[in-house]
Amino acid sequence: MRNFFVFLIISFFSLQNANAQWLNENLEGKWIGTVDFELYPDLVFVNIDSVIKVKLFYHQEETEKVENYKETSDSLTFQIDTPSMAATYKGEILNDSTIMGKLEVGFKTINCNLIRVASIDINDMGSLLGFFSFEDGRIIQIEPFYIDGTTHPLRVLDFYNGKQRILYPIYKDKNRVTFAAGPKMATSYPTDFHITLFRNDAGEALRLQYDSFTEGTSLKEGKRLQELANIKEITVKNKDIDIEGTLTYPNIDHNKIPLVIFVPGAGPQFRGNMFDEYVRTLPYYGIATFVYDKRGCGLSTGDIKSADFNDLASDLTQIINKLKKAKHIDADRIGLVGFDQAGYVMPIAASERDDLKFIVNISGSVSSFADQEKQALEQRLRADQFTQFDIDLTLKYQNLLMKYLEDGQKTPELTEAENAILVTPMTEYVTTLDEEDYIQWWKRYYKFDAKPYWEKLNIPVLTYYGEFDNILNPTLNEERIKTFSNTQNFETKIMKKSNHFIIQGGKRGDVQLTEIEGYHPFLFKDLNEWIGMQMGLIK
Repeated sequence: MRNFFVFLIISFFSLQNANAQWLNENLEGKWIGTVDFELYPDLVFVNIDSVIKVKLFYHQEETEKVENYKETSDSLTFQIDTPSMAATYKGEILNDSTIMGKLEVGFKTINCNLIRVASIDINDMGSLLGFFSFEDGRIIQIEPFYIDGTTHPLRVLDFYNGKQRILYPIYKDKNRVTFAAGPKMATSYPTDFHITLFRNDAGEALRLQYDSFTEGTSLKEGKRLQELANIKEITVKNKDIDIEGTLTYPNIDHNKIPLVIFVPGAGPQFRGNMFDEYVRTLPYYGIATFVYDKRGCGLSTGDIKSADFNDLASDLTQIINKLKKAKHIDADRIGLVGFDQAGYVMPIAASERDDLKFIVNISGSVSSFADQEKQALEQRLRADQFTQFDIDLTLKYQNLLMKYLEDGQKTPELTEAENAILVTPMTEYVTTLDEEDYIQWWKRYYKFDAKPYWEKLNIPVLTYYGEFDNILNPTLNEERIKTFSNTQNFETKIMKKSNHFIIQGGKRGDVQLTEIEGYHPFLFKDLNEWIGMQMGLIK
């Protein structure tokens, strides 16, 4: 998948001595906000200290000076003047923690509100890391999150409502530290909810408080969940390949524990950079999990570039075989949960056995590989606002490319179609005939179709698609499932306003930090309950 993240830093400097630009000492410190540019919002960091520094997260520019800085008791203004940006910032100082402002760029006026970020240390962060439960039954996970070297935010995932946000520290004293989260993952204003850590006079953590201004709730009894004590690092042999993974047991004394294996998606997937949030809470509900580094990724050996779907399925087969014999694992209650490309890998592995309980296919295509790539091409072009003429032109070339892969004939029609897009931005979305490495990659996969493998299964299969997926067409995939000879075994859910990751928010369908809100609010509850029923834990 393409990396949609572009990092952009702008710095403005001024002297504080004889030529000091800021006067109000209450402004001193770190501030963060969002600039609502039309294509996508950008993060802005303002550091008011002995010099004034401003950074923008997604644009790539630098300037050494803020021009025409002016300040009163209740306002401030300054100008940005670079080769590619000329703008004026005007802010109203509401209080010591909030500046309501606008950025004037050309003829446009863009909202840019700032909140003050409090200074915290490693001990403050350490007390907040981990899983916590509250009196309404919700579980949240708090992790470190690097976004800018001058601030120390955390990331929170609320498994009750799917919200995934960055927590910015806004207040600290001896007995408490308060973090604020905005309406989008990285957007800081307006505040959506606060999470406050309360401590005793000895500095020991007592509880968390979760104040949601959108839900109108205040949860005062957040307690850290007991650490999962039985975690095993497992090596699985597949001929000359070592697959490395982590087996996490629930904190229960039982000899027959059900197991879910998480199967990674496309690209270099390894523990720590994969979307394994889908299964993270299962050990707290009595289900063991196994998460592994894909072949050639992380600590696993082998070559990811040369591996095909059968190779990856072979790795999965050996994983299942080994874990069936693992201590305390119930060999009759093993299920698979996979994301994206796992929709091609899981059915291959499962079609040769009858000892799995179920499969959960999250955003995994059931279309043929060639059809899926055509869907992805069209969805990406449409998300990036190309015209229908451009889309049709590009799809014509893609269809002719598939024909070339089949018969090896570089026809005049193919050459003409390629030439038509070589001088356009669409060339960045396709494989051209001179890209030999990618042509070989296509030849390895273009004929693949997982349908025959899916049709061999006689177990429940739950599939989730996002309504706004820009990698595959959820409706076409749902319709194809209905053509399966065993379609009665399949349940398909299209999650409203969600993208390929079943995350809501954003125009492009990816994980733009300033746009996404979090996972679909019912995803984790629905998924956990369905798995619990298949495992016999919920009647």
